[in-house]
Amino acid sequence: MRDDPSGADLIEAARRALAEEVVPGLTGRPRYVALMVANALGIAAREIGEADRLAAAEADLLAGDGADALVRAIREGRRDADPALHAALSAKADLASGIWKPRPSGK
Repeated sequence: MRDDPSGADLIEAARRALAEEVVPGLTGRPRYVALMVANALGIAAREIGEADRLAAAEADLLAGDGADALVRAIREGRRDADPALHAALSAKADLASGIWKPRPSGK
């Protein structure tokens, strides 16, 4: 059972309040720092919100192998042109890019 609002929702509310109510009244270095904190809060909220999908993407990527085994196989060329690995890497990269640098709504 989850409590509402979730931790991700609370962090997003804090980010929005900082960005919309505090930042407009700041200039110079304090404004920069507040925007940096708001950005970090947004990343953390999205990461928490996508935790299950991140775990699934990681599991698909490793597919039973440990990270060290996967790295070794890639370095040795044993996974070259592997469509399953390519699909798993692409899915993980797409998910990560949505967390770290989401596209603005409607674009």
